[in-house]
Amino acid sequence: MITRLKKITLVAMLMATASISAFCSPEFVQKSGGGYLPHSGQSIFDVINQQDIVEMTLTAEIDSLIETRKTKEYRAADISFKDGSGIVHNYQIRVKPRGKFRRRICDFPPLKIKFSKEQLEAAGLSKHNDLKLVTHCMEDELYNENLLLREYLTYKLYNELSPNSFRTQLVKITYQDSHDKRNKQVRYGFLIEDVDELADRMGGKECDDCFGLAQEQINTSQENVVALFQYMIGNVDWNLDMHRNIKLIKKADGSHIAVPYDFDYSVLVGAPYLRPNTDLQQTTAMERIFLGRTQESEKLNGTISYFKTKRKALLDIIRSFHYLNKQERFEIELYVESFFDQIDNRNSVDQMIFGKKDVGVR
Repeated sequence: MITRLKKITLVAMLMATASISAFCSPEFVQKSGGGYLPHSGQSIFDVINQQDIVEMTLTAEIDSLIETRKTKEYRAADISFKDGSGIVHNYQIRVKPRGKFRRRICDFPPLKIKFSKEQLEAAGLSKHNDLKLVTHCMEDELYNENLLLREYLTYKLYNELSPNSFRTQLVKITYQDSHDKRNKQVRYGFLIEDVDELADRMGGKECDDCFGLAQEQINTSQENVVALFQYMIGNVDWNLDMHRNIKLIKKADGSHIAVPYDFDYSVLVGAPYLRPNTDLQQTTAMERIFLGRTQESEKLNGTISYFKTKRKALLDIIRSFHYLNKQERFEIELYVESFFDQIDNRNSVDQMIFGKKDVGVR
């Protein structure tokens, strides 16, 4: 009995030491009255966004969630994951299907996750409690995981070009039905930070009614980066004036910065529902069309030069993204290289600006 008590005591001491060690790390501060909290300002996304890929479990009425995808009501759910220090986090959350097009056509719709602000506050985290979850969409596992991974990679490419961009986190997520333990599936997905958190990081506020802004109200250099990036990835599913797949962040000086999102309609991602945009006189979805406001190549020269400095970094990101197989990475690399070949040619740049089309290699 004494030996057993000694063992129990030793285990308890080791567990306590491990807990103290974790809480005394630079990620935690002591609060008044005892106990420890993460540093103020850290968000739930910051806690999750500490690893290359995070394994998590989402427990909810999965079948019902899919069947009632048109509803705008949240459902109760639970989410659990381990952070970069190996600490397990469990949260009661609410979840609902989101999006417009994908919610209609996907077997498994994208989701909106809402954490309890009270729970976040109790954990010492910031008020930002919304996250978007991009899901695998169709049940053809391999094909659709590749599409999801290609879109995640596209976000990472834009992160390299601009700090004014949505942060994302790749996850391997187990969807567990709360009414049937046998009903579960494991898929790739990725989380996107909330737009309010993005705006806070940028020192501004989202402006969701700023339609048709004058050119002097837009941060031109950032808009050029957005437009050239969309051209590079072969995406015409965006519009600055109408906020189509664009968020506008208003800064204290009155300027507005464009931040792109949703790249599934791009050639680089290559979703099965990709179609040519006849309003833009596309005859094939492979045609690149420049949709930026700048209509003089001279005004784009600085942006083009900047992209050239990023060529190696962008290609390195593609080549090192081991979640896609070698052939997938090679196809993406070829398509991006065709863009750089074009901007190396002045005549091709003029063709791009003045509305002529370019068909990239893929």
